[in-house]
Amino acid sequence: KQWNQRRVRGNRLGATLANSDRSSESVEAYRRALSLSPGYIRARYNLGIACLNLHANREGIEHFLTCLKQQDSAAVWQTLRLALSIARHYDLLVHIDNRALQPLLLAFSME
Repeated sequence: KQWNQRRVRGNRLGATLANSDRSSESVEAYRRALSLSPGYIRARYNLGIACLNLHANREGIEHFLTCLKQQDSAAVWQTLRLALSIARHYDLLVHIDNRALQPLLLAFSME
């Protein structure tokens, strides 16, 4: 139970930092939360957002793809669409429309 409280606190700290325009510091808080629980989807999603805010588009996209490997989510698909557009991977948007995860994983060498 204690590790669960620490991962939640790490995610909350990351969100607080991100909302205070301190994205680089939020990345460390999210990573701490993920070190306690690598499958913590909320922290991974938030880390992806922080990466986009820091213009680390590829890393952000990879975090969203990892989220989708763990759980299908309309919100993550929508954010991934935005991230791919920001990164100018327009050719991959068709896979978002089809909810085709495998081609996206291959495009980012994650499979």
